[in-house]
Amino acid sequence: MPWHKAACGWAIFLLLTSLAPPQPAAAQGSEEPTLGVRDLVFFGAAAGMYLAPGLLGIDGRQVDCGPCDSGSVPFFDRWAIAEPRSFWSHASTGLLGAIAAVTWWDLAKHDPAGRTKILASAESAAVAAGVTVLVQEVIGRDRPVFHTDAASGINPDDVRPSFPSGHSAIAFALATSYVLSRAAPSGTARVGAIVAAAAVAVLRVASARHFPSDVVGGAAVGVGSAVLVHSIRF
Repeated sequence: MPWHKAACGWAIFLLLTSLAPPQPAAAQGSEEPTLGVRDLVFFGAAAGMYLAPGLLGIDGRQVDCGPCDSGSVPFFDRWAIAEPRSFWSHASTGLLGAIAAVTWWDLAKHDPAGRTKILASAESAAVAAGVTVLVQEVIGRDRPVFHTDAASGINPDDVRPSFPSGHSAIAFALATSYVLSRAAPSGTARVGAIVAAAAVAVLRVASARHFPSDVVGGAAVGVGSAVLVHSIRF
């Protein structure tokens, strides 16, 4: 499943969870999530950015070279040009799902306002995904595969542009949101979340799905999205 569809699925799941009837508070100071105007704005903005390229007609790309000249790729990215490696690509997607599952489970278990914090995490990921799709289509950078001999067999319309990396953006949004959400997570938990997000970025390069600068850009989008959501929401 493409990462953007998986991200939308997670966002819808959390949205429905937040609308569920509230349960009795289990601990003093617990807080039940409420879906307010800010939440609708975050999800609406994310959806708007996701749909904007199609509505504005900027989602069509022309890739006439096959393979394209690798000399047009900056020297610090050129070494990553290779044909896609499916195993590492699937591994990055699996690790991304694990980051969401583990951080949300920990928030639900240890934070009295866990469900509210999980909703904030989902919003951070949704905003990161929306920004990624919009920037990808505006910049329109070709993926590494278009600089290999396999380019002739690929339809550009079936592959989103390369910069920034969506997996990396969502992974860092989830990790950053987790670090900002937990009142007192252990140092190991903080470091583990960031290391896992960085591992997703590394796997995206190892799978030849992205250039190194793509995952750096994705990490910046993810961190920025989480910081924005938390600064406004809390």
